[in-house]
Amino acid sequence: MIRKLLVGAAMATAFVGGQAQAVTFNLVNTGGAEVGTQARLGFDIAAAYWSSVLTNDSVVNLNIGFQSLASGVLGSTGSTRADVRLSTVQNALRNTGTSALDRQAMSVLDSQITNGAISAITNGPGAANGNGVNTATLEWDNDGSENNRYIYGNTSLYRAMGLTTDEYQNTSFADVSDGSVTFSSNFSFDFDPTDGLTANSFDFIGVAVHEIGHALGFVSGVDLYDVYGGPNGPSAASGRTFSFDNPGGGLMSVLDLFRYSADVRGVAPGSGPALDWSVTNANTIALGGNPYFSIDGGATQLFGDSRYSTGRYNGDGQQASHWKDKGGCTGQIGIMDPNFCRQQDGEVTASDLAAFDAMGWNINFDVLRNPGYLATTADMYRAFNSAVPEPSTWAMMIGGFGIVGGAMRRRRSTTTVTFA
Repeated sequence: MIRKLLVGAAMATAFVGGQAQAVTFNLVNTGGAEVGTQARLGFDIAAAYWSSVLTNDSVVNLNIGFQSLASGVLGSTGSTRADVRLSTVQNALRNTGTSALDRQAMSVLDSQITNGAISAITNGPGAANGNGVNTATLEWDNDGSENNRYIYGNTSLYRAMGLTTDEYQNTSFADVSDGSVTFSSNFSFDFDPTDGLTANSFDFIGVAVHEIGHALGFVSGVDLYDVYGGPNGPSAASGRTFSFDNPGGGLMSVLDLFRYSADVRGVAPGSGPALDWSVTNANTIALGGNPYFSIDGGATQLFGDSRYSTGRYNGDGQQASHWKDKGGCTGQIGIMDPNFCRQQDGEVTASDLAAFDAMGWNINFDVLRNPGYLATTADMYRAFNSAVPEPSTWAMMIGGFGIVGGAMRRRRSTTTVTFA
């Protein structure tokens, strides 16, 4: 099926060692990231950071490598995803959640799920037979069809919650590769952010932390609507569509269960905020309808500003699997911002970790009590660096690497030089 081809008060930074449980990463080199290279060290530091804050007892299998990507694309992540019933995800979130944030988020989510289904604002169908998506229209989707009853989530996240079966296909994903992280060989990267980033280079560790974040579940099914919606969606333009209500499983990710808007168009019953899975255009955004991450049913944006991007083709110009691009190179919502500047240090914020906490990962501290949390890639380098000879940038070591392309990967691209 086409859908399956599209594979998101300050606290001092501290990395906790020796915790009872932690996520383990199995990194498989696909070219250019051999053990002993500076590139591999960068990946290892990024993975070690995630292991230091995520306490689920699970293994994440990732392919890592380098190849020439599209213009303006720094990195690309293809995630392995599976369809699991919403009711199964609901129970898993309830059983594995350990934090105050989890309790608050689940109290709302439990109230919204009825008979294993959830309702949300979506874009309308593209045709009378329900095929495709019309991003110019909105509807309250409450018919309990597949896209209301299944979640199309990352296998890495599911296994962290104790789930190993695709319930739509009745197949196991217990031992699958959870995704592929590919860096572009067209840019210069700096591997040591502690001594200042080299002119015109990008923070390798920051990009790696970001891309691994997508493989861990920071994705959105809104991007599927965007790709297949008109008038600008590339697949819709070529006539490729999918069934709007019954696409062969789910469309939305676990993170999408916490994607709200103020419902400024009055699509949902009653008044006030509502779960919003639509590709949101500029006119709706101008009215205050930009979707955001919320754990209290949309009453507030967590930590004041937790807006999402709304769609590469028919939304605000950035993939929905990211925080809102606020412009510039500082003051971003978090590491899952869609853009990255040259000589910009990567920073993980409380907003980032709160999203991962809500979607099923367990964090090793109370995020709600530490809204000022900030971990820079320089902090990560100091904490997790090991002795490896280091060229100052990736440009000094990319010669001779040849990468064979794999399956279709989700890509992020912008008019500026940024993340993939």
